[in-house]
Amino acid sequence: MSEMILLRAHALALYEEMARDDKIICVGEDIGPYGGIWKTFSGLQQMYGDGQTTIGGRVLQMPMEEAGYSLFACGAAMMGYRPVVEIMYADFSTLAFEAIVDVAAKFRYNAQGKNSLPITFILPQGVGAGSGAHHSQSVESWYANVPGLKIVAPSTPSDVRAFLRASIRDDDPVLFIWHRGLMMGKEDVPDTLAPEDVPALTNAAKIVKEGNDLTVVAYQRSLAVAQVAAQEVEAETGKTIEIIDPRVLIPFDKEAMFKSLRKTGRLLVSHDAPERGGFGSQIITWAVEELGTELKNNPVSVCGKNIVIPFNKLEDYVVPNKDELKAGMKKALGL
Repeated sequence: MSEMILLRAHALALYEEMARDDKIICVGEDIGPYGGIWKTFSGLQQMYGDGQTTIGGRVLQMPMEEAGYSLFACGAAMMGYRPVVEIMYADFSTLAFEAIVDVAAKFRYNAQGKNSLPITFILPQGVGAGSGAHHSQSVESWYANVPGLKIVAPSTPSDVRAFLRASIRDDDPVLFIWHRGLMMGKEDVPDTLAPEDVPALTNAAKIVKEGNDLTVVAYQRSLAVAQVAAQEVEAETGKTIEIIDPRVLIPFDKEAMFKSLRKTGRLLVSHDAPERGGFGSQIITWAVEELGTELKNNPVSVCGKNIVIPFNKLEDYVVPNKDELKAGMKKALGL
């Protein structure tokens, strides 16, 4: 085991998968000698070539043209490659919308199931750097309404490493979304990850903390805040709170949530994206449809505010904080 920040775990996953499969290519801005804006591609071009000075190079630095290089990746996937496409900020994925939504997501259907586009689109999202409205949004719900896409949203270094590898191996287009506010988070990560230990993208939910009185489903930055809030609520109320990190949003591990809810009878959902139209609403819908008569209280959502993300420290006021989560937990508990 080695202590590793999230960014290093991300880079390690890319290195491991590129070493395993010579059909994996990396596509994006500044991913060459600079190693990417987040340094998650450091050393890869030197190792695997740039595709210009090196015939067959596999780390392809592109101009600032998300629409163009995302469509290029679709073409490469049609020819048998497995592209990893980094969009520098998740917000900029709007410029790659055609490639993601109208080409990659629909290709398996249009090919009558005979072919697919195994592309991993890497989207760094979220607050944490004071970057403002165009660099800080949480985008998972923008794409959750698109059939044909899988959405992966891990929160810890170990899960980033494991689920990025799983995303690259998957035969369908995957949006791999990591949170910039967690990029320096540290954790002990296994030195090796055997092929059989790379997880599937199904049944992916993890019980982060066990409890009996309330189920909390949260991911990424909101998950970290919920863990702190739960400790304080438990100390103040004597209740115990179970926390689930879904890790993969599509396909969502409904059964793990249902199992927890049959025990607790109460649900709180939290994420940084705005509450209106957020993925949390879908989670609550699944819970009510399956277990509506068994729930002891109405589900509660503690999510981002429905306003544009401001610059600097003002961003703290538009995403869930500890006190808001504590209040939401007590409400869900009926206290």
